[in-house]
Amino acid sequence: MKIRIRGNSIRYRLDKTDVELLESTGKVESITHIGAAVLHFCVRSKNITDPVIKMEHDGVHLLLPAEQLQQWYAPDQVGFELILPNPDGSELKVLVEKDFQCLSPRNEDDSQAFENPNAGKNC
Repeated sequence: MKIRIRGNSIRYRLDKTDVELLESTGKVESITHIGAAVLHFCVRSKNITDPVIKMEHDGVHLLLPAEQLQQWYAPDQVGFELILPNPDGSELKVLVEKDFQCLSPRNEDDSQAFENPNAGKNC
């Protein structure tokens, strides 16, 4: 799982392994060790009607309605956006996407990424 934080937005990009794990177990997570501490991100499928995001001491937990995720697992579904209110009146934008293979070579293993629909096309 790749996570990008920028301002009041969090973008989650899940590869094939992440999506399969989320679908089969209801949970996928990413842990980064920072010195003696860890930073933990977790996405869970729950029987709820509205998405919830919460910060707990060492991490961010995103709870998503199982019904919404069932639709997203379909091969033709790329991602979805959530706008979640914060207690201070601001909003947090959350984007959950399938991670596609890069179109140009990088020093990054994307063997588990989804096939890019733009592969082989000219810009």
